[in-house]
Amino acid sequence: MSKELIFAIQLTKPNLAKPFSGSAKKLKGVNTLQWRENTAEMGPVAAETIPDIIMIDDSPENGDLFTRIKSIKGHFPQTTLFVVSDNKDHHFIIAAMKAGASEFLVEPISEDALQNAIDEVRAKLANVGRIAHGRVYSFVSAKGGVGSTVLAVNTAAALAMGQKTAVALIDMSFQSGDASVLLDIVPQNSITDISTNINRLDVSFLHGVMTSHSTGINFLPAPLNPEDSEEIIGEHISSILNLAKKLYDHVILDCASMHVNNCSIEAFKKSDKVFVVTDMSVPSIRNTVRLCKLIRKLGISLEKIEIVINRFIKGGALSLAEVEKNFDKPVYWLIPNDFADIVSSINRGIPLVKLSHGAPFSKNVVEFIKKFQGLLDDQNFRGVKGTFGKNI
Repeated sequence: MSKELIFAIQLTKPNLAKPFSGSAKKLKGVNTLQWRENTAEMGPVAAETIPDIIMIDDSPENGDLFTRIKSIKGHFPQTTLFVVSDNKDHHFIIAAMKAGASEFLVEPISEDALQNAIDEVRAKLANVGRIAHGRVYSFVSAKGGVGSTVLAVNTAAALAMGQKTAVALIDMSFQSGDASVLLDIVPQNSITDISTNINRLDVSFLHGVMTSHSTGINFLPAPLNPEDSEEIIGEHISSILNLAKKLYDHVILDCASMHVNNCSIEAFKKSDKVFVVTDMSVPSIRNTVRLCKLIRKLGISLEKIEIVINRFIKGGALSLAEVEKNFDKPVYWLIPNDFADIVSSINRGIPLVKLSHGAPFSKNVVEFIKKFQGLLDDQNFRGVKGTFGKNI
């Protein structure tokens, strides 16, 4: 089941049609169709498809707006209809809504207002099962400093940059909030704003709190003050993720290192995968075993949990075979040691997948994404090749 919305645009006013066609292409998770004049009024036979959203303007040359709205809704009863107009009279707006318009957008069209309107439709369609819910991936480390946040941020960035998909990154490391540093963002709002106003949570409120990043990520920062984390409870996380899954194709959660509470439990329960990030040091391996056992005791299935080893060096003091003896399942993914490039990206506040596409880490993250999306030709590949190009 696709999560992409079909958005048919039938704008005939010259001052709207040309500029909007360019901005419409930037919409993520939306397949835009440019319809000719009166296509919507002629119905599915002329349109050749049933869109999720139709947008029209109130150009007088096309006839009475209210008659047109009724005609279009007759042809497309399940489709949401947006109307664009420069008429701000509230009686006119009410009449358009009574005729069948679901959204009335006043010229000039605000990108934020349009995105919120589209996402309202997305949420409603997800509620009734007409489009797929997004997938959630949690990243948690067994020990501080092993690179879980770096991997979470770069995974989110690569997903947002590589496809026309909607990606959310939520910083659930409430005490430190390092993800904002890696993105060079000074947050004005945070997840605390939602938790203290949870009854107001809807599409526009969530978007208003989140910060847009140049990679295409929508970022929900950790609390601005560590003590504010006490305001956040598991039920808040559940509500946020329930809504986020309706709006985004991918939701990436950067969880606190070796710390499990009601919030992280809710995150793990909602996740399609829980990636436990570690390295090849003895303390990290020991803590990874303990963390995985704890997560399983809390009701998270072994199938969800995947172990990712960062800074992997072939021929290190510990062999991969020796390390895997400690785990209940094989290591899922290996990330090569690319320390210098990573440090450079952190200091510059730019995800490495954006700063340097050719860096070993960047190329590895792209393959990692293909792996958990089931797109690798060889699903046995784990990120690093052994001797003579064989899988390790």
